[in-house]
Amino acid sequence: MTDDRPGGRLVVADVLASVVSQGDRSIWADALVVDCQRHLGAAGVGLAVADDSGPVGVLAASRGAGQVGEDLQFALGEGPCRLAARDRRTVHAPDLARDDRWVQFGRSAAEAGIAAATSVPLQVGAVLVGVLDVYCGTPGPLAVESARDLVVYGQAATAVLLLLADVDEVGGAGGNADVLADLADIRPVVHQAAGMVAVQLGMDLGEALLELRARAFGAGRSLRDLATDVVARRTRFDVPPHGRPTGDTPSADPERNPDEHP
Repeated sequence: MTDDRPGGRLVVADVLASVVSQGDRSIWADALVVDCQRHLGAAGVGLAVADDSGPVGVLAASRGAGQVGEDLQFALGEGPCRLAARDRRTVHAPDLARDDRWVQFGRSAAEAGIAAATSVPLQVGAVLVGVLDVYCGTPGPLAVESARDLVVYGQAATAVLLLLADVDEVGGAGGNADVLADLADIRPVVHQAAGMVAVQLGMDLGEALLELRARAFGAGRSLRDLATDVVARRTRFDVPPHGRPTGDTPSADPERNPDEHP
């Protein structure tokens, strides 16, 4: 969005007006992350739902770096989003390739073209409701103006989360955590399922999450439903949907003479 206010200062009301004007509430979160990405000139932006236990799931992410960054953080179980949620403070990671706080995430993000990240916790009083993640394609801290505007987008994102959860009063935020979680694309069960798929197929967690998404899309199922089946061991990825384990050959009939023709 553009800002025509005197002095060019971005304000929360303008961000919300822009987001709400783009359609019904089902697209508000997506509209906000895309708007934030464009305004900041970032490679991607993600919005995660969180509660006292930490990030619960991804509510919205811009295509490309935004989705990749969110997927990696949830699949690997590490990254600035989780630290921001835990410490309730903005976390800056200006050079992920050299950041030893999250070696696996930093390496995977850098390989995906994400060089830096900033995560802002979203709170209503003492209640944590989400985290706004900004990903950049070049290393370095956010410019002063961008950092200031990110605070505004964080406040707008908090308002969107409360509106989506139908929270009319600050005191009601904590009681609507389940509502927000149900809106999210990824929940802890997906992280657990990705780990199981990684073991079954002998790949890293990022690739396993992509396999989960591809299988869910191909089957016309939600990611959470498929992940639940994997965790419950109703579905294995080293076994084709209608066949025997990958790489296996038909076992011989123990009652058949090996010299006998079928």
